[in-house]
Amino acid sequence: MKTETTLRLATAAGTSLRFDAQFPKHSITLDSGPEPTAPSPMHHLLAAIGGCAAMDVISILRKKRLQISAYEVELEAERAETHPKRLLSVTLVHRVTGRGVPLAAVEESVRLSAERYCSVRHTLDPAMPMTDRCEVIEG
Repeated sequence: MKTETTLRLATAAGTSLRFDAQFPKHSITLDSGPEPTAPSPMHHLLAAIGGCAAMDVISILRKKRLQISAYEVELEAERAETHPKRLLSVTLVHRVTGRGVPLAAVEESVRLSAERYCSVRHTLDPAMPMTDRCEVIEG
């Protein structure tokens, strides 16, 4: 079954590069102007990459019944200097804090997200390098 999403972009007040994106139940603002008041489309894309992976990984870790007290994903991205200034590479650093959490369990959860579940990652050009690093902090 095909799932569809509708989105309406409308310019916000003024002459800035600010748009409000209206989804059926939510809205976000995108801003690439000289004095932005919201994240740019590229920042939203990075958040989508990280958020999609994080949701997969934490769900998998919870199914493993591991004692996770904190989880964060830090993204490091390299962009081209000339237009279209696309992403050249992205590195996701997964930091899991918990008691007795095996690094191998985190790595396996990240691998499953990257190879099977993360729809955002699979929507992007597969030629763009995306790498993952995992860290476990005892606590």
